[in-house]
Amino acid sequence: MPRNIRKFGIKRVNHIVIRGVNKQDIFIDKQDKSKFINEILNTKEKYHYELYAFVIMPNHVHVVIRDKEFNLPSIMNSLQTRYVSYFNKKYERVGHLFQDRYFNKIIEDENYFKSTIRYIHKNPEKAHIAKRENYEWSSYNEYINNDNSIVDIDTFFKILDENQEIALKKFKGYHKQNKENKLSDEIEYELQTRLTDEQLIEALKEKLKMDNIQNIQQYNNKKIIELLKEIVNIPYISINQLSRVTGINRKVLGKAKKVE
Repeated sequence: MPRNIRKFGIKRVNHIVIRGVNKQDIFIDKQDKSKFINEILNTKEKYHYELYAFVIMPNHVHVVIRDKEFNLPSIMNSLQTRYVSYFNKKYERVGHLFQDRYFNKIIEDENYFKSTIRYIHKNPEKAHIAKRENYEWSSYNEYINNDNSIVDIDTFFKILDENQEIALKKFKGYHKQNKENKLSDEIEYELQTRLTDEQLIEALKEKLKMDNIQNIQQYNNKKIIELLKEIVNIPYISINQLSRVTGINRKVLGKAKKVE
């Protein structure tokens, strides 16, 4: 049975994950985590986005943001570049710190929004690091303490209930649910099965029998849609990633996604 999708009235909400290259730690101490939070605050001020949830883990970060002004590439470039510069200087290293590009999932319904935030807040428990209420580096306690200094908590609270006291009780109860639901499983599946750009390029070259995947740009749009209609409908391959590695316009790929 298809899951019941509750209409979500908030547009341009993104679940973003940044990982360390080769799964290496990208946060060694508290100073590193504080630096990353400061960079989040700096980019929020500059690009005027809303932050609904975050968790900073040793080798990855989850954030849920609303990119109101279509600035996501600039937001992520600024956030990552400034942190990498800090990290490389501090630890006297050079080269890449983050794995490939960041994972980005557009959130289009209310249930997925709620489940994503709960999934993020449960990360420290899942990793056996700390209980969510004892973990300093997530937005969970921002909600519990009614603190708007980093996270825009009102959006989630209003979804739960117009009365903030009731919303807070529902928030706590929602996070106490131990049984993972199907949406949590879906989130985990997407994160685990996501291909890196390099893996996707190799898969495309094999599938399309091309030595250089950029050669697909030589075809007209009709032929491109025909070639990519199966690939573009694979759940864990996003249009943004496919556009990035092929150079094909996202609108063309969007038409391929609509082909049955």
